[in-house]
Amino acid sequence: MKREMLMNVLQPEESRIAILDDGKLEELYVERKSVEAFAGNIYRGKIVNLEPSIQAAFVDFGVGRNGFLHIS
Repeated sequence: MKREMLMNVLQPEESRIAILDDGKLEELYVERKSVEAFAGNIYRGKIVNLEPSIQAAFVDFGVGRNGFLHIS
């Protein structure tokens, strides 16, 4: 299997990274300086509510809104 990483950072306000396996796109990451990213970061949080009916925990991770975690 041939694995490749392609990066595009020509624009200073946006970076793109693509992961290809045998020429097929498997992963795509886009980061914009104008948008604060929360996904993919690691946070320390406090569980504020458990909802067994949807198997979920709502977590306060200190950025002004709660996150959602599936209980598994």
